[in-house]
Amino acid sequence: MLPGNIKPPYDESAERSILGTMLADPENIPTVLEYLNEEDFYVEEHRILFSLIVKLWQEHGAGWDDVVLRDYIRKEGLEEKLPFDWILSVYEEAAPLNTLETACRIVKEKAGLRAVLELSMNLIRDIKELQDFNAVIETAQSRIFEISEKTTVTHYHHIKDIAREVIEMIDRFRKTERLVTGLSTGFTELDMMTTGFHPSDLIVLAARPGMGKTSFMLTLIHHVAFVEEKPVGVFSLEMSREQLVLRLLSSMAEIPLQKLRAGYVTDDERERLLSCALELSKAEIYIDDSPSLTTTELRVKARKLKKEKGVGFVAIDYLQMLRSPVRKSSRQEEVAEISRNLKALAKELSIPVLALAQLSRQVEHRSDKRPQLADLRESGQIEQDADLIIFLHRPEYYKKNPSPEEKGIAEVIVAKQRQGPTGIIRIAFIKDYAKFAPIAAPVGEAESEEIFEEETFSEEDYDLDF
Repeated sequence: MLPGNIKPPYDESAERSILGTMLADPENIPTVLEYLNEEDFYVEEHRILFSLIVKLWQEHGAGWDDVVLRDYIRKEGLEEKLPFDWILSVYEEAAPLNTLETACRIVKEKAGLRAVLELSMNLIRDIKELQDFNAVIETAQSRIFEISEKTTVTHYHHIKDIAREVIEMIDRFRKTERLVTGLSTGFTELDMMTTGFHPSDLIVLAARPGMGKTSFMLTLIHHVAFVEEKPVGVFSLEMSREQLVLRLLSSMAEIPLQKLRAGYVTDDERERLLSCALELSKAEIYIDDSPSLTTTELRVKARKLKKEKGVGFVAIDYLQMLRSPVRKSSRQEEVAEISRNLKALAKELSIPVLALAQLSRQVEHRSDKRPQLADLRESGQIEQDADLIIFLHRPEYYKKNPSPEEKGIAEVIVAKQRQGPTGIIRIAFIKDYAKFAPIAAPVGEAESEEIFEEETFSEEDYDLDF
């Protein structure tokens, strides 16, 4: 509730003109409903009349008149609230059709401003009662996102326009002469199976502890930053920024991680480290190692990175360490909310978002220890939201005496792919450097590569009348 000395923003004329148009021509009601709901109207009588018109339209379609309207008002006992003379005055203020959507946008924006004003008042109360900076900021960020989402109007698109955009996209892909149309991972077989990581994709990389999730993430980040030359944002809730860079340097310089942690390096190794550190400093990799983030805080930070640094890829280590800004009744509900927010983030920024995730212990009760979708810990919602789910599995981890074929081998299991096939890809894991790499082809054997025969088409072949 706003204090009496503060006048809430609203436009009575715009509200009346919209209602007048709905009364004058019920065929325009669907257009109004694309923008507005009952709460968007400030004047109480306007809210009641809007609700009544929508009910009439739902029951009778566009086939009702003033007789039906009068009868409905009487049945609802609204004669005093909505005198018919007043309704006629609203009817006479119907907006011209070419200004209807403008009026709707004005009313929607005023409703958003009122919501922000009310939020401001609530924040003053929260500051007095809570006196907790983080709690107040978290509440404010969460509510601002809610208001923003409610006041954003989305429209449908004719399939002809979408088809044109898709053909143009395919033509761009053809011109690149690459089989990978998204961000390359650096692993040829994985790229061939997925065509890379695509904008708006939520990619979940899941495994049991000890499989190398963070190392695989860093391998991908290194490739995206250096080969794809895209700025990368990293949110590390588990490891510190120093630990991440230590792992990157170990991998790049090929010096065992244990030696670096102990500081036991030779002069030659130190020179290699300095060279790699210099190379690494040129990459656009931005690390945030805040230990406890809500999804709201994450979205604020990621938005800022996208706006200021133009990041083309975001990685999060890891999903279950995030918190929901709203308290849930169970951990399962909280993880589900986190998962939905990560997918929303990928769509909002239109970039691939990689989220690491823990698998449940039931993996280890299985004879082959190979992960399955049912092993995703605490929520089936992750499976629904993810566009791509990848499991990491190293058979040698569970064996005292692994076979030669299993030593140094990791399985990248594409368990779900919304737009493509699933399967298992074998790659190398170099334990000393916590590094993943493609398996080198034996001497004399070329690495297999899938080749697609290119066809040529004339403009007539499309025949889409664009």
